[in-house]
Amino acid sequence: MIERKNICITINSLASGGAEKQSLLLAKALKPYHNTILLILNPQPTYQAHLDALVQEGIDHVYLSKNPIKKIIEFTRFLKKRKIDIIFSFLPTDTILSAICGKIAGVPHILGGIRNSFIPKFKFSVLRTVHNYLLSYTITNNHAAYFSSIEFGFKEKVFVIPNGIEIKPVTAKQDANRKTIRIISMGRLVKQKDYSTAIKSIAELKKMLPFDLKLNYKIVGHGPEKETIVASIEKYDLLEEIELISHPSNIYGLLEASDIYLCTSIFEGFSNSIMEAMNCRLPIVATDAGDNSRLVIHGKNGFVTDLGDYKKLSEHMHNLVESSEQRTQFGSESYSHLVESFSYAVFQRKYLNIIKNIETIKIDKGEYIVQE
Repeated sequence: MIERKNICITINSLASGGAEKQSLLLAKALKPYHNTILLILNPQPTYQAHLDALVQEGIDHVYLSKNPIKKIIEFTRFLKKRKIDIIFSFLPTDTILSAICGKIAGVPHILGGIRNSFIPKFKFSVLRTVHNYLLSYTITNNHAAYFSSIEFGFKEKVFVIPNGIEIKPVTAKQDANRKTIRIISMGRLVKQKDYSTAIKSIAELKKMLPFDLKLNYKIVGHGPEKETIVASIEKYDLLEEIELISHPSNIYGLLEASDIYLCTSIFEGFSNSIMEAMNCRLPIVATDAGDNSRLVIHGKNGFVTDLGDYKKLSEHMHNLVESSEQRTQFGSESYSHLVESFSYAVFQRKYLNIIKNIETIKIDKGEYIVQE
């Protein structure tokens, strides 16, 4: 019988990000077995789908005060009152606050989080100090961040647990020889996603296509780079081929209606968007950012290129455009790889194992060793 622990999961807010989604997934995974509560540092911003998930999954949650001083006092009191045994944090801000308040409250095990392969130097320096002196461990969701942290001076108590995803049932893609090829990218409109390279690769691909084949590329997301992206679309005369979708009502519907998923990020963690595309049986064309090469097995379920290499990206997309059989085969491999390695069940099992063996965690070069 599993000994129930008092678990606190922290997140900065319930904004529409990948870390927020993963914090909710972890809360859902642990609550059948442990007394689990999600502690949200800031009441805003919020994303309706995340708010809905709190209710639908019956996740116990608490919001802290906006005032920084009150926040620290409330957090520390909460940890003591609930007799929290383990804290899991996801992002730098909540990791730092968890480390300080957790130590004051006497929480036995405090685990921080790193969710991206690139962190600004000052913030990374603060995280290093917190990790080395206050945290029990740091969990990163990608290997690039693990190697960066060790090189930056983090003690060897960092390990990798990839993101998980609840597999949604989808029908096998009926990929007929369409007259329109549909390509899609999803993610915030920020420099990190390098949509400039994506647009240039689409411009190159357009040159390769026969006159009777149309091209439709959807960029799904919103953010500060929207005007720059629109200007780039106009520059390459792609107004008829590219559409921006800021607030989609059905992300999975858009993915299921697509033929190829394109990711041109210059740095990543462990991409939730690529996992969602794999769930919808899409072949993936991606840059070698973060752990993309662990999701996309080159030549098996997609192609991986160097950062910014728009010509290679376009060549790989062209190969897929020319062969509906290859698109179908790669899409099937995407789905199988996702189910075998990154499903909700795999994610849940790893975290339950961490809690079970919290006193004797074993790490080998960043890999968490699952213990029976």
